[in-house]
Amino acid sequence: MSAVKVPDILTVEPFEVMRERFINDFFYPHAVKEVGEEMAQLLTTGLRSPNESAALLLDSMILFRQQETRNDNYKYLQNFSETATDSEMIDLVVSRLGLTRQVIQPADNTVFPPIPAVMESDASLLLRYSLAPYGLATTGTRTGYKFHAMTLGERPLITVYRESENVIIQRFEFTSTEGVTRPKDAEARMVTPNSGEVQIRVLSPIGDGSASQALQDAVLAYCSRPDVAQESDHITTVSADINPYSIAIDAWEETAPTRLIDREGLNKALNDYAEEQHKLGGTIQRSRIDQIAHNHNATRLNILSPASDVACDWFEAPYCQGVTVNVRIN
Repeated sequence: MSAVKVPDILTVEPFEVMRERFINDFFYPHAVKEVGEEMAQLLTTGLRSPNESAALLLDSMILFRQQETRNDNYKYLQNFSETATDSEMIDLVVSRLGLTRQVIQPADNTVFPPIPAVMESDASLLLRYSLAPYGLATTGTRTGYKFHAMTLGERPLITVYRESENVIIQRFEFTSTEGVTRPKDAEARMVTPNSGEVQIRVLSPIGDGSASQALQDAVLAYCSRPDVAQESDHITTVSADINPYSIAIDAWEETAPTRLIDREGLNKALNDYAEEQHKLGGTIQRSRIDQIAHNHNATRLNILSPASDVACDWFEAPYCQGVTVNVRIN
C-alpha cells in the first residue's frame, strides 16, 4: 500500500502549543472565575515556572493527553482500508463487502503441539478488498479476471430456474474453501486482438511461483463458470514464467559506532523488497537495492547480482533465489 496522508484533524498538537492553549483557554478563565484575576495571574505564572510542582504536574498531563490522542487517532485510522494496520480491524473492514480472510493451510490438531492455520496476509486481503467491487460483475475486464482468479472458490455458484409459471428462483450454492490453494497473483490478456482468446497467467503462492497443473485447472474451471465467464471469451490458463535471480552485494561501512551497517535490518529490507516484487510484471531495480543499502548506513556499494535490472513482462515474475550481503570496512 502506498503511503496515505493522515488528515490534519488526526495529527497531535505540539506539546508547547497544547500547553499554552490549556493555560490560556481553560485554566486562566476558570481561575479568574473561582479566585479572582490577581490570584489567577499568580497561579498562571506558577504553571509557567519550570521549578514549580504545578508546572511539572501540567507537563505530565499534557504528555498523557498527547499519548491518549495518538491512541484514539490510531483507532480511528483502523476504520479505513488505506490506513488499517491491525489484522482484526482489517477483517472487520473487509467484511463490509462480504470478504473473509482465506485459509492458506488448514490447522493440524493431530500433532503436538498443534500447528495453527496459515492465514492470508493483511496485504493480500486488502488487495482483494480493493478489487472486490469487480466481484459484483463477471469477468471481461483485466481486473475482473484478476479478482476472480485470486478469489478462487469464494463466489457462490449462481443458477436461475423457473419453479412455476409465476416463480423464478435465483439459487446461491456456497462450497467450503478451507485448504483451497489460490494464486498469489494472476493477470489476463487477450493474446490475439479481437479474437476472444483470453490467457490467464497464474503465479502460485508456493515455491518460486510456478503454478501446478492442478492450480491452473482450478482457475480455469472457476473462471469458466456460466455465472462468471463472458460468453464470448475462450479462456486458457498458463503458469507464470519465472525469472530467477539473486541479490549479492558488497557494502562498505565506517567504523564509528553510529555509522555501522545494520546487518539484520539490511538483509530483511532486501528480502522484503524481493518478496514485494514477486508478482506478475514485477521489477527488481539496482538503484532500489542501492537505496536500501544506503538507508542502512552503507557508505558505498558494489552490486554483484543482479548484473542489470530484472524487468518482467505481464506474464513473468521475478523470483529471488537468495540474498547475500558482504560487509566490508572502509
